[in-house]
Amino acid sequence: MSPLNRVIHGQTRFMNVTSTFNSTAILAYNNTTEAKAGSIARDSEQAAGKSKNDDSLSLSKTAADYSGSIAGNAPFFPVRPGMNADALVLGVTQPGAVSSSTGKTFDEVAIDARKRMDQKYAQMKTGDMPYTGSAEDRNALMGDLDRRSLNAVARNQGGQFSKDEQDAAKALMQQQARLASGYFSGPDDQKKYWKDPFANDPVGRAKAALNFLDKMSPEEKNTPQWLSQHLTLANALNQYANGSKDSTDTGKQTGHFHNLAEILAGVDTDPGASKNPQYEQINNAGNAMMDRIKALMPATQ
Repeated sequence: MSPLNRVIHGQTRFMNVTSTFNSTAILAYNNTTEAKAGSIARDSEQAAGKSKNDDSLSLSKTAADYSGSIAGNAPFFPVRPGMNADALVLGVTQPGAVSSSTGKTFDEVAIDARKRMDQKYAQMKTGDMPYTGSAEDRNALMGDLDRRSLNAVARNQGGQFSKDEQDAAKALMQQQARLASGYFSGPDDQKKYWKDPFANDPVGRAKAALNFLDKMSPEEKNTPQWLSQHLTLANALNQYANGSKDSTDTGKQTGHFHNLAEILAGVDTDPGASKNPQYEQINNAGNAMMDRIKALMPATQ
């Protein structure tokens, strides 16, 4: 079976994979993708520089987009009364948006995250009750951490975060990826309101997953996991596009193109496994999954 067919028809269960790619490969690949992004950005800047009115409209549109993202996804990140999770919510559509981590080194990001979380612990303790570990409290605890700050907690940058805090940050990052890829992740009472934007568009789902990868924080992009996932997803989409040009098999366009998008989104396709992926461990490495990832890649890689 070809790599493309395995992508469309195979089934896989997510694990955060390891890779044998070295830092040189990561740097080279990032340079290529960033060069493309830079070219697009320069073109955008030239177009946006036509007038101050254009700039104002652009800023207004950005603010409106951010506001819409927060309003649309807020129900999936419930918090204690009087607290918010705006940064977490924004991370669904804008994983690269910076707020808490602005202008900081990664070590400084971790220190800032520790300070913010300690303040939230204190706020809860002086309020109704101390931190309980519930989904609402977890969302409130990390509610003003952008994705880069979450990543610092998840990676235990500086060795200043507990195992529970690391797991909570990982789960929130996973929730953002799931929602961005069109998979429900949130309180059970909100599931009935969820509408999968890619229900009949599996290729669109895969593209959304790739777009989410492209917008991740710099430290996330500088990992073997990111490189493996990005290469695999981009290659599969390219193969699909090239293969569909001469294909009359319209079934492929609505087939189950889930493998790679679900690898990113943490979707469990094993019917006998846990049905609560929001709280599953998501950072377990495994050679078996790496073998599956490599099997999906072209033989020349």
